[in-house]
Amino acid sequence: MAKPRLLLMNGRIIPYEDARVHVLSTAMKYAASVYEAMRAYWSESEQQLYVFRLREHLRRLERSAKIARVPLPADLDRLEADTREVIRANGFREDLHVRLIVFVDTDDGGLASREPVSYVVAPIPTGRYFGGSGLHVAVSSWDRTSDNAIPPRVKAAANYQNSRLALLQAKIDGYDDAILLNSDGSVAEGPGYTLFLVRDDRPITSSVTSNILEGVTRATLLTLFREALSVDPWEREVDRTELYIADEAFFAGTAAEVTPILSVDRHPIGDGAIGPLTAKVRDAYFQVVRGGASHPEWRTPVYP
Repeated sequence: MAKPRLLLMNGRIIPYEDARVHVLSTAMKYAASVYEAMRAYWSESEQQLYVFRLREHLRRLERSAKIARVPLPADLDRLEADTREVIRANGFREDLHVRLIVFVDTDDGGLASREPVSYVVAPIPTGRYFGGSGLHVAVSSWDRTSDNAIPPRVKAAANYQNSRLALLQAKIDGYDDAILLNSDGSVAEGPGYTLFLVRDDRPITSSVTSNILEGVTRATLLTLFREALSVDPWEREVDRTELYIADEAFFAGTAAEVTPILSVDRHPIGDGAIGPLTAKVRDAYFQVVRGGASHPEWRTPVYP
C-alpha cells in the first residue's frame, strides 16, 4: 500500500515517519481507540477530490467515542478541517482511503485510563479493495459480538479481533471472505462490511439491531435503491439459509464499495456472476461518489 508523505497528528502536519505512539500506551495495551475510515474520490471531469459523506463519518465517530467513553479531542468542525488540510498538504489528486483514529495515549496507563487523548488523520492512496469478479465466502463458526458484550455499533479497534478471527479462518479454509452470524443464528454482516442479498427482485439487509455496524455505505445504498432504482429495500432479520437461495448477494462498505458475492459455503448465488440489481446499484454508487448530479451534500470538496 502506498504511503502519504504527511499525516496530521493532534492538529499538526508532520512527516509520516514522525507519527509515533508508545508501545505501552493504553491504546496499544487495551485497544482504547475508535476510528473512522472514509473514501475520497477524484473527479477527472471536475478536477476535484471529494471526501464522501465526511460529516456522516464524523458523526458516527462521535457516537462511537461516546459509547466507548473516549473523549473526542476536537469538535467535528475541527476534525473536518483537519481532514481536508492534510489531504491538501500531500497534494493528492487520486482516490484515497482516509483513516481518522482517536486513541487514549497514556504512557503505560491503566485499563480505565481516559486521557490524554490523541488523534491522527492518515490519507492513503488506494484502488479497489477487492480485485476479481466477485467473492466466494463462508459462514463463519465465529459469532459476531453482541451489543451487551463488545457492541458492533462502535467502530473500534477492539471489535476487529472478532472480524480478524472470522476472516483468517475463511482464508485458511480456502474462501475469499466470511459472513458472521449473531449468537441467535441470524445473519449479521461481513468482517468489515455490510451484507445485502436480493430475493425476488427485492434487496434485503440485516436490521441495525442485528449486531452490525451502522454503515455509512449501507445508508447510502438504501437511499440509492429507492431514488435511483425505484426499488424498496427491506431491513429485517435474515436467516442463514436465505443466503443459499438468494438470487444475488454483495458486500458493501467504505473499503468494499459494492462487491458481488458469487457463492456462500460453495452454494452458487444466482448464476454465479454479478446480479442485475447489484450491477445497477454499483453503477449508481460510483456515479454519486465522483460528482454526479444527485446528492452534492454527500461530497465534501478538498480543493477550493
